[in-house]
Amino acid sequence: MFATKHTDDGREWYKFPSIDAIPPEIFYEYPTRDLEFRRAHGHSEFEIITLDLKQALDALPPGDGLTLNPARWCRVRQDLSEGWTYMPWMGSDEEKPSLIDGRHRIVAMMKFLELEKAPFVVESCHVPVIRAWFDVKPA
Repeated sequence: MFATKHTDDGREWYKFPSIDAIPPEIFYEYPTRDLEFRRAHGHSEFEIITLDLKQALDALPPGDGLTLNPARWCRVRQDLSEGWTYMPWMGSDEEKPSLIDGRHRIVAMMKFLELEKAPFVVESCHVPVIRAWFDVKPA
């Protein structure tokens, strides 16, 4: 069920012990690692900061990074096969980073495209915490 091409089931979640345990891609091809990163609706005023994908995934509670939903996983894989994705959204709780949206995108970029970094959208009020935590210098 998890590796199917199309699914509408948004109720189930699968927890994988490692990225290697996630089923390989059998339906889509990923012709480019040079993705078009888009801003999701409502993120036009957010800053863009390039972050390490593994570190960003580690901003989730322990064990949650590889807990995936088949419906979301399907959509992300299809978007990546078309050469684009929405930028993940990173926030903070004033002391440490918090991944707001983008877990499936991050895992798919790491698994299928072997990317290590990608642009994230960050609200201005969270930028100092994110830059400090990820040791990212201002552009």
